[in-house]
Parts: sequence; C-alpha cells; structure tokens
Amino acid sequence: VLPADVWAPLAVALGAGALTLTICALLYRDARRGALTASALIVAFAFFGHLGAGLDEDVVTEPMQLVVWVGIVAAVAVVAWRVRTSRLGSVTAALNAFGLVLVLISLVTIVPAELTRVARGSQGEPISPDVVIEATRAPERDIYFLVFDRYGSDWSIEQRFGIENDLYPDLEAAGFTVVPGARANYRATDFSLASMLNMALLDDLTETVGPVSDDRTPAREKLGQHEVGRFLRANGYRYYHLGAWYGPTRSNPIADEVLVWGRTTELEQVLRDATALPALERLLGTAEDDDFRNRHREEALFELRQLARLADTPGRKFVFAHVLLPHPPYGWDADGNIVTKAQEQAAVAEGREGELYAEQLAFTNERIRELVAQLLDRPSEDQPIIVITGDEGPMVCGHVDCIDGSPETYGIRFGTLRAYYLPELDVEPPPDDSGVNIFRLLFREYFGADLPDLPNRSYDWPDNDHLYDFRDVTDQLPLPGADD
Repeated sequence: VLPADVWAPLAVALGAGALTLTICALLYRDARRGALTASALIVAFAFFGHLGAGLDEDVVTEPMQLVVWVGIVAAVAVVAWRVRTSRLGSVTAALNAFGLVLVLISLVTIVPAELTRVARGSQGEPISPDVVIEATRAPERDIYFLVFDRYGSDWSIEQRFGIENDLYPDLEAAGFTVVPGARANYRATDFSLASMLNMALLDDLTETVGPVSDDRTPAREKLGQHEVGRFLRANGYRYYHLGAWYGPTRSNPIADEVLVWGRTTELEQVLRDATALPALERLLGTAEDDDFRNRHREEALFELRQLARLADTPGRKFVFAHVLLPHPPYGWDADGNIVTKAQEQAAVAEGREGELYAEQLAFTNERIRELVAQLLDRPSEDQPIIVITGDEGPMVCGHVDCIDGSPETYGIRFGTLRAYYLPELDVEPPPDDSGVNIFRLLFREYFGADLPDLPNRSYDWPDNDHLYDFRDVTDQLPLPGADD
C-alpha cells in the first residue's frame, strides 16, 4: 500500500473514533465511561468481517454473529455504567496497554519490511536496461493500449474451460493482426504490466531486491513511472489513464488525466469489507448484490464509456485502460443480465465455473466489438493505433494460482489475447510475441526509435516468498499458431 492511499482511511477512522467517543462521553457524562462503550462499538464494527471470515456460515450465520456482537457491546455498556469511579483509571490503563500491544504486533511485521526497503533504496539507483529512446518522427495518430485482465489466448481458454472463443475472426475482419501464440512475460498482473510498460524484463529486481522476497512493491513502483508514458508525453501525447479497483493500476502520477469510477481505493474497499457494514446491508436488504461485485461491474462499464468518449476528444493521446474483464467475479451473463453472488456460488459448487467464464467472456467480447467499431469509425488517416491484450491467462484452480509445472498449466496461465491494429504498417509480430516487445515494435516502426526486440521469454517463480527468483519456462509453453 502506498502512503497516498493511507491518509484518507486513516482520517476517516480517527474522525469516526473521535465522534463515537464524544457521543458516548456525553451520554455517560464521563469521558472514561464513554470510552469503554466507544471502544466496544468500534471493535464490534471494525473487526466484524475479520472474525466472521473465519467462521463457518452454515453453523454461525451473519445474523447470529450480529446478535453476539450486540450482546457484547450491551454488556460493556452496562459495565461502563456500573463500574466504580475508583476503578475506571485502572480499567482505562489496562485497555490502553492492550491497544498498545495490538499496535506493536502490527509494527513487528511492518517495520522490518520498511527498513529493508529503505536500505535497498539507499544502495543506489536500481539497475535498469541501457535503453535510450529517441524518436526521429511521430505519427499523427492516437494510441490505445487496452488490457483485458485474465483474457487468455484461444488455446488457454479452451484448455481451461473447454470454450471456443469467437473474437479472433471478428478482430481480423476489422483489420487487426492477431497473434494466436501470444504470451505474457510473467504470470501475474503487476509483473506482466511492469514489463510491458517499461519494455524491459525485470531481471534488475533480482539484483536490487534479491530472490528471497515477498514484497511486490518494487515491481509495482515500475508501473508509476513507466517508460511508455514518459516517452509518449515527451513526444506530444496527452496520457489518459483509466483505472479500476486494482491498486497498482488505479492511478498513475505521470498521467495527464486519471479517470476512475468513484474515489474508493482498493485499501478502502478492503477496510470496508472488514467492517459490519456489508453484513448490515445484507440483513436490511439494502444491497442489490455484494458491494465488491457491484463495484466490479460499474467500474468496467465506466471504463468502456470513457474509451468511447475519448475517441472524439481532440489532440494526440495515449490511452491506457486496465479493464478487469473477463476477470472474476462473474457479474454478467452473455446478454448483460446481472449474475449475483449467490448464483455464482451455486454454479461453482456444481462445477459449472466454465459456464460462468463463457458467459462473461461473451459479454466482454461484445463490448470489445462495439468499442473497436467506435474507435475505427473515422477516416483511415485518423484511425488510431490499437493494442488489445491480456496481462495473464485464467487461473487454473478457481481463484487460486496453482501451477503444477506441466506445459498445460503454464500454457493456460501465460497464454494471452494479443491483437494489433497498425495503420499504414505492414509488419507481422512473431508467433511467440510477448508483452515486453509490444511498445518496442510500435516505437520502432512509428517513431523511428532504435529499439530491437528482446528475446520472447516467460518467467515463473517458485512461490510467493521468492517472487524475484525468476525461472525461465518459455520452452514449456505451447505455441499455437506457429509454423511448426
């Protein structure tokens, strides 16, 4: 979590705590008595989701949990009212000590990680590829870089779900060059996008961070100051950044304009989900569906609307959109009807996740067709450069990223959608085209930059405690569409 994401929820928490304390103190006409009840209220409200997540809902339902918490708060309120004044000081001191212990427990995990990060930064500038990008010309065309999350290649989707995707022929009919064997350089969104947008592999992180690390921050920091955005802004492009709930791509400090639905960050959403609010909304029937699922749907639709709007915005522009489709949760069927959390859970329990993916994939494909038609509905000399790509393939085990080392599972996770619309350009990307070379191709052919392709390689890591211990798995990946 970046510091910029912390201040708003911290201010809300402190403000809500102060308000609760003030109200309780006024009711008791005693600040220390009010503090006891305020503490119980805040603990019950803020930690409901943390404790509830570990309980079996078939045994202890949400209404039962709410009743228990109400009972606890009521008991504390009675104790606060009846406790002798002479004992209030010792009770307050004991609770303050307990609160301090909770803070210290958190610091035990936070401080060492932050000290390691500071020490790493003091060792000097990170090792970065020796790439000097100089343009000798610039196209008078907009550039759209559209990333659809967990949109695998046709082979990947068919192997995982048994689905025959129908999008590629339509893209080819619209003039796109489709790469059936396209793959990601890394099997996770943050690493994959960092490689794409910096036109480089992440080997430098193995040197600066070390192979033994579970800290994703160094890879995610590369997304904030990426080379593609800096280069295009330096060459007269206005950078529009469309983000969703995924924290690393929700915003970007170098973008000229960041467009997001609402203002809630991923951290704020996680904190809200840990409170009693979602349970209260479900109990009162005020939530149409799970709050996160509603947000997932609204953000995707917002991005698609903004992409259509930007098509008619004057001036040369670079548009980056990270659209979290067909990434779960599965919120739509093929016709755009809402799929609720209960419907999804029932389908997964019956082994029908493939049907859910197929429906959301069909919905996504129709939105892509509509968007392509809107972007290309202009004279040929004004048509934009468009890259439509995935960042990774679908998960192999539901929502768990399990890899057994077989060519099939590697092919599912690394195979991605990739299609180029390249006006006035007659080039054929290689059959094993990887994300690292997307903008090397564009900048070389349209801007005259001296950017030869890097080797098309794909890398895995042994586990999430060794994120930068990269292992080359390229030769284990299937290559659909290759001549051989």
